[in-house]
This record gives sequence, structure tokens and C-alpha cells, in this order.
Amino acid sequence: MKYAEFNIDSNNIEFFNSHFGIESVLLNKKRISKKFSFTGIKHKIALQSKDLTLESKYKLFDNHEINLQLKENGKLIETKTVKVALKQRFGWIVLGIFAGIVAYKLLNSIVENLS
Repeated sequence: MKYAEFNIDSNNIEFFNSHFGIESVLLNKKRISKKFSFTGIKHKIALQSKDLTLESKYKLFDNHEINLQLKENGKLIETKTVKVALKQRFGWIVLGIFAGIVAYKLLNSIVENLS
């Protein structure tokens, strides 16, 4: 799902985030970075003679927003804050419940085997 777009000179930088935490950055419609993240990560962008970094930050259980910072040589150029889609939050809740049930059953069987 597309979350944000930045325009630098005549170049277009797009930020996407999937339901499973896969972040993608496109430069002029061409994917230049794809990384997994729970709470945020840095994407390096080489744009002509500029070294850009797009940082995503997401605080779990906070305000359900992704903070995006576009930096050039470490200096902040632009910041955008976007809401995480309800469908994406719901998916993580379901995954968390499932993981909790599996962990409970696994630990319960270990305790029973030790007894």
C-alpha cells in the first residue's frame, strides 16, 4: 500500500508498506529498496550526486502512525507522518493473538513433559 510520496528536483520517491512489514522505496517508478521492518528502517537512495536516506519510524502500540524523514547527507529535508491502514493494524493483531496461542501451547506442553 502506498503511504507517501516525495518530489526532489524532477524525481519522484514513493514509500510503500505491506501488511507484513515489507517496506519498499521506488525512485521514478523503479524499486530501489525493499526491507522488512517492525518499527522502522533506513533506505539509502542514490540520486545523481546526492546521498539521500528515507527513514521510517513506527512505534508499536502508540498512535498508529509512520513517521517518514527524508534526509540529504544527514540533514533533514522533509518529514511526513502517515496513518497506518486499519487493515494492516488488524492483521498484526490477529498475528499477535495467533503467536500468543502457539507460544502458550508450546510452553504448556514443555511444562507437562517436565512434570
